[in-house]
Amino acid sequence: MKNIIISLLLSITIIPEAFANPGDTTWVTIYNLRKITQYGNYDTSSVLPIGKTYRKIRLHYILGRYACPSGTQYCGSWDYTTQVYVKPANADTMEIARIITPYATDWLGTNRKHDFVVDVSDYASVLNGNLDFRYKYDGYSWGFTLTLKLEMIEGTPPMDALSAENIYDGYYAYGNTSNPIENYLVEKPFQYNSPVAKAFVKNTISGHGSDDNGCGEFCSKYYDLKINGTAVSQKQLWKSDCGKNDIYPQTGTWLYDRANWCPGQVVFPIAHDVTSLTSPASTFSVDVDMEPYVSPTQSNTGGYNIVSQLISYSSPNFSTDVSIEDIVAPTNDPNYFRSNNICSNPKIKIKNVGTNPITSVVFSYNLNGVSPTTYTWTGNLAFLQDTIVELGTALALYNGVVINQFNVSITNVNGGLGDQNSDNNTYTSAFNNVKVYPTKFVIFMITNAATSAINPGYNESHWELKNDAGTLIASRTNVSNSTTYRDTVDLLDGCYTFTMNDDGCDGVSWWAYQYYTPNPGSGSIRFNKLSPAIPLKNFNGDFGCQITERFIVSSAVTGIEKTESTAKFMLYPNPATSKINVLFDMSELQTINYTITDITGKEVKTGKFNNIGADVYPIELDNLLSGMYFMTCKFDKGGVITQKFTINN
Repeated sequence: MKNIIISLLLSITIIPEAFANPGDTTWVTIYNLRKITQYGNYDTSSVLPIGKTYRKIRLHYILGRYACPSGTQYCGSWDYTTQVYVKPANADTMEIARIITPYATDWLGTNRKHDFVVDVSDYASVLNGNLDFRYKYDGYSWGFTLTLKLEMIEGTPPMDALSAENIYDGYYAYGNTSNPIENYLVEKPFQYNSPVAKAFVKNTISGHGSDDNGCGEFCSKYYDLKINGTAVSQKQLWKSDCGKNDIYPQTGTWLYDRANWCPGQVVFPIAHDVTSLTSPASTFSVDVDMEPYVSPTQSNTGGYNIVSQLISYSSPNFSTDVSIEDIVAPTNDPNYFRSNNICSNPKIKIKNVGTNPITSVVFSYNLNGVSPTTYTWTGNLAFLQDTIVELGTALALYNGVVINQFNVSITNVNGGLGDQNSDNNTYTSAFNNVKVYPTKFVIFMITNAATSAINPGYNESHWELKNDAGTLIASRTNVSNSTTYRDTVDLLDGCYTFTMNDDGCDGVSWWAYQYYTPNPGSGSIRFNKLSPAIPLKNFNGDFGCQITERFIVSSAVTGIEKTESTAKFMLYPNPATSKINVLFDMSELQTINYTITDITGKEVKTGKFNNIGADVYPIELDNLLSGMYFMTCKFDKGGVITQKFTINN
């Protein structure tokens, strides 16, 4: 009886939404700040609206952190596989989303969370009424909080989702000859009937665990999709861009590429349109075959988490329909963190959701309070294809307002006045302005000792500076290891993009360097004022493959003298031999007294730096013996910091 009362109360809260207009959104909360305290399944129920049609349904998977109770043995919050399932009464229990948690051991101290967004419109046929949900957590340590919400946007979809059923769902060992994975990935018969007009095989596959070859997590393998025994598509299961993750830096091995997943990312499904290979009322077979492989460690193999589904749809609802799917930039959406903030060249994602090819689209876009600008895109976009459109430099995105709203709409498609569905023709985003720098400043770079495998003989890191038209203004390439570079740039008023790339995709400073042989040590990159040499911008060295700073310089804008205020220093090379360099990072000139002690606490060297800012200062080590030492700096304007270093003679 208690459950019935709760269901009735929940139903009452959504009745007013039944009369909402197209484009209106119903939000349904499945979990709210649920603490993840054990591995396994977390089951719950929700009441969803009935009798509505949705243009799009999106799952918001909001991950946060909580403080584990004192004495909790495991509270690491590492990269774990999580799956969200729906459990309809008269249909298959189906995975609707898979998210790999990030290495988030520092999230609690930084009060951080992340909203992963997954389009779950494929499951519209079951996302209604009283519905059971399951959250599956494959981690062995705790500390995460989970909020799950459905964003149900009313309107007419590109096609009506009619059904979804499982082909495979399980974790299977890979390379075990006594129990091969193909024992489970067997050919299976299926049939669909009218009004089904479109059919897709949707595969969500990620590799986990490891044998001596790194399979399955750290090896690149493919699968073949077969329809009626014939291979129709082959897909490589590998993510080669983990070092460009939008959630960065993380505290673990976040930047290593993996078998179709990265820590802190959605595992996006691979969809295969099999409509032309099948027909209503006719039986056909589906088979997924993994690349043949024999593990050298038969008793300890990795494996693949494989969910394969058959998704069916009605005939398309529109012949000419373009959807603005998202604003990539400018936006404060953390899922596009690396693409922001910007001061020109807005980027949006569009999709053709009508059957006619799209060859041209006219967009109108502006900031709140600013006259609209237009841009015409041309190309050839087929049904269900999407693309990123860059709207150009015509609109200045910096106007002195800290928080702005960007608006974009479609005004013309294929030379006509619009398309058949206006519900998906507008989009808005909130964004913060870029930073403003002086027209003249110094790009200060210290390289580590990591030699590039791509460009042998030179360091892995290099940078370039371009204006908003993409013209190269300055660069520093083919740099030497363990070297300091100071490049002064003198810029005209305008918008610029600074990009630093690392060929090894491990940044210039990473905690795991200590396990490298040889240890490359740490480098750094920042923008300095000309005089005094204090930082305008310090970049985190743990940036993976790339770090980008978009900014404007303006002789007319005030407030550009604001700098970062944290006083700190870094020691390199570490280990040192006869000399160690101290890189100071201060926002104002200071006098610093330093003391070096050995591991027993004995004072072995003292010194003083007078009236210094942000620069490198060498200290002779006077033939100190090999071992561990500590350097303590006392800043005359407040603060005491100690850093550890090693001497290896």
